[in-house]
Amino acid sequence: MEKKICFAVDSDIYEKFCLALNLTNESENVAIETCMRWYIAKSFEKAYQEYNPKAANRANESKDYYGKAIQRIPIWSLRPTQYNHKIIRAYFEAVDIAGEATLTMMERLCSDKNHPDLYVPTFKNNYSQMKIDGPKSHGKVFEDDGERVWIWSEVEKVLLQYKNSFYQGGE
Repeated sequence: MEKKICFAVDSDIYEKFCLALNLTNESENVAIETCMRWYIAKSFEKAYQEYNPKAANRANESKDYYGKAIQRIPIWSLRPTQYNHKIIRAYFEAVDIAGEATLTMMERLCSDKNHPDLYVPTFKNNYSQMKIDGPKSHGKVFEDDGERVWIWSEVEKVLLQYKNSFYQGGE
């Protein structure tokens, strides 16, 4: 059964809504129903978390991974064959060679099969996992601007503590 409804909306919002409809080629009714379904799901999820203490605790767990690389760096420092170790080593080597690390240089260092101590066949995937601090990431170690790479300030102290385990060159 369908229900016909009528409501008022800000003209600017409606104008942008119509532009979005043109982009997606969806009908107005389908798009509004999708929005309503999303709103219902979010509202029920919020209500469930308010009335279920265990669900509320799970929502707070999302903060537990913040800075998780801090606990992982000491372990990575002991495992030179692990990709995270090799990428960190490539960072320090790039800084030693050029005075700063760039994504291009780190990728080049990690793509040379003749240097197994740095070779990471899946560099881009592993490096990207080391740029986010999420529940399924390796743990955030780096930040970059698309080319220049630096150590994330939250883990810098710990990483520099273990630098000699990753790289003994220069400095």
